[in-house]
Amino acid sequence: MRDAKTVAIIGAGMAGLAAARLLCANGMKVRLFESNAKVGGCCASTRLGGYVFNDGASYLAMPGMLEHLFGRLGLDRTELLPLRRISSVQTTRLPDGTSITIGDGPDIAVDGTHGAAVGDRLRTELAHFLKEWEPALRFFADDVLAHPLSMPHLIAKGWRHLLKLRGTVVSQLNRSFSSEAARAAFAGTLLYSGVPHERMPAFALLGLVSILRDGCFLPEGGMGRIPEVLSDAVRAQSGNIHFNANVRRILVKSGRAYAIEVENEGVVEIDAIISSVSAMHTYGSLLSANDVPPCMRRKLQRVALSRKGFVLQLGLSNRIAARDHANYVLPWMSEQSQLSQPGKNGLRWAIYMVPTVTLPELAPPGGSIVEMFPPISQDIAPDDWSKARKEEAAAQAIERLRRDHELEIEVQRILSPREFQNDAHLYAGALYGLSPAAGVPALFQHRSPIRGLYQAGQTTWPGFGVVSAGLSGVFAAEALLHDAVR
Repeated sequence: MRDAKTVAIIGAGMAGLAAARLLCANGMKVRLFESNAKVGGCCASTRLGGYVFNDGASYLAMPGMLEHLFGRLGLDRTELLPLRRISSVQTTRLPDGTSITIGDGPDIAVDGTHGAAVGDRLRTELAHFLKEWEPALRFFADDVLAHPLSMPHLIAKGWRHLLKLRGTVVSQLNRSFSSEAARAAFAGTLLYSGVPHERMPAFALLGLVSILRDGCFLPEGGMGRIPEVLSDAVRAQSGNIHFNANVRRILVKSGRAYAIEVENEGVVEIDAIISSVSAMHTYGSLLSANDVPPCMRRKLQRVALSRKGFVLQLGLSNRIAARDHANYVLPWMSEQSQLSQPGKNGLRWAIYMVPTVTLPELAPPGGSIVEMFPPISQDIAPDDWSKARKEEAAAQAIERLRRDHELEIEVQRILSPREFQNDAHLYAGALYGLSPAAGVPALFQHRSPIRGLYQAGQTTWPGFGVVSAGLSGVFAAEALLHDAVR
């Protein structure tokens, strides 16, 4: 690595773009290979019929980590990427008619029987909850997640917080809130992980604490503006981004990665490689089986995947009657595990986002966008999601949504596990790659056991999310630079 000059990066998502920017700034020649025709991966946007749809990520939390990412890359986030705060984050409707609304930060409203009394008590409990949990959030967001993982550092400086994180989401919510409706609403913010609350580690509550304390945001222009800004920064420093360039293999000789084989281009020799696609794809598909070290083969056999995803996106010519970004119709917390499977008699519950509440310009004048996340069977393989199966699931979701809203549908887009696997290149269609319940031991190292090969992306530290993926690219690039001058 001492003489490394040219680096190939596989994948132009958040991790690949962040790694490319940092390497370019340090004098490396970077060639970034993206199999699609645009940058962004799961943080990209797609424009259809005048509507701007998300390809994956639907909002930003933990804004301080975004500032940290841009700072590490030498970019002025305020100038390059204006953010718009989501003024009403989420409303959850419960079976007894109670509604819990999370507004801007810790602004909580309760509508229903004895709503005023429940609301007063909830705000008192919430203030205590945030006072107790905010130090842990600051420690993890500003220190632990913003740097390569160091267990000695985590234990030495964070042991007090680690003690607080014992237990599960259920045990912590039951301890902190007396209102069953509040517990159900707060648990609902964590359903994205696909892990039953009874098995979800208490650490996941830091996401809820961030939403309540720091709020949520959308970039002006939509989520796809984030990778667009990073790709402009890469090109400004002479980084070369190749589109429609599918990497078929990573070539290894004498224990060292020395080249990649690119579809329609052939073998490209390089000095080092950063793979920002899933580690399961890197070690299971891109490398020859003979080149995968036994330790990686064992790790692949034990990997626990996150849930497969299904998203129905509607472009409406009318303004949907919703004032919140996220809208949940949920059962009580103890019954929310059933949301991971479809009902036999249609959909009873509903989870959907309305990004045009915050960014109306994402739709034509007077229109709106709805993104709905209906439950699907996790037993169906991605390749078995036929057009008929997708349309049947979408029809059920639309029928459920029409119970609450008038829908004048102009554009319809369906993303099933098949699209997430084949177009977004998510391993087996799993939205987050590794299961959030798998924990730190399941993550892959930035330095691979193969010399000259580095791993980034959501299967590495710090794990899940838009900014986390970007930081993983920074950490992989820093490891490469360290080895190059060693």
